[in-house]
Amino acid sequence: MTMPTVYQFNLIRRYIIFTLLAVFLILFFGNILSYFLTKRVFVDPDSYTLKDGFPLFNNEEAYINFIKNYPYDTGVKLDIHKVGQYDTLWGIKKRYNLSIQTLIAANPHLKDLTLVPGSTIVIPHRNGTLLTFDNYFDVGRMTNLLKAEKISGDYRPKIFRLISPDDMRIVFFEDTYPVIVNNEIEKIYAYKMTFIAPLNTGYYTSMYGDRVNPFNEGGYEFHNGIDIAAPAGTPIRAARKGIVFFAGWRDGLGYTVAIQHNDGFMTLYSHCSRIHVKSGQWVKQNEKIALVGSTGRSTGSHLHYTIMRHGITLNPLKFLW
Repeated sequence: MTMPTVYQFNLIRRYIIFTLLAVFLILFFGNILSYFLTKRVFVDPDSYTLKDGFPLFNNEEAYINFIKNYPYDTGVKLDIHKVGQYDTLWGIKKRYNLSIQTLIAANPHLKDLTLVPGSTIVIPHRNGTLLTFDNYFDVGRMTNLLKAEKISGDYRPKIFRLISPDDMRIVFFEDTYPVIVNNEIEKIYAYKMTFIAPLNTGYYTSMYGDRVNPFNEGGYEFHNGIDIAAPAGTPIRAARKGIVFFAGWRDGLGYTVAIQHNDGFMTLYSHCSRIHVKSGQWVKQNEKIALVGSTGRSTGSHLHYTIMRHGITLNPLKFLW
């Protein structure tokens, strides 16, 4: 077999250089044309703040418009939901079989877990973290933070979109919980992580706030906790470690346990059928303290669960995700 001549080597080199130059010019001018001819995803800089390098919307209208007009695949089907008078995150969670964390990630503009009637939220159709980003390399950074295995959405640079004019893009990390949230939600996160649910079973029958009197006495009354229906005898667990402040009978509430915790928190567990602790006793988180019953002013077997801080009642749902 004869070796290529110098002339042939030079010819091959010219072809390679010509091909590489042609590919470079095609990519260069293709990206330039794409940059100027493609409609840009524009986001007002005043509508979001950066936290650890990730943009978090603080303006509801701007965020909803961004989602509605987003031209690419978000990686998950999204619904735009107008909040009704009786809508709660927990009701929406149950209706769509989603986690509260999924709804928080999909709505970075929320400053509280209480929905305002007439406002608008985004509802994904699968559990996970919906993330807006302004730097492609942040996707890899968030992937490591979440230890995500399933990533979806049209977020990767295309061959003729290496230089993107878009201000932001969206990516979806399936089956993950958000680790970057706004400062207000972060405070709620911090307290939530110190509490557990007092029951491992049951369902909510009455929420915190004004409700119709359940004893057919007419009018409305303020309900200072939540009712969790469960079979009689179901173990009730301490939501957090603390000292038993009260254990006994209270008019209307029946057999009740009150536990004093750190940071001024107190939890109350009412309508119990039996109490397993005494006043002054220290209890651990998840320790059995009583059994579900229907003592006192009750319409059936359930736990009335109240959370207080410095004597002021709080919505327990903020601590039960």
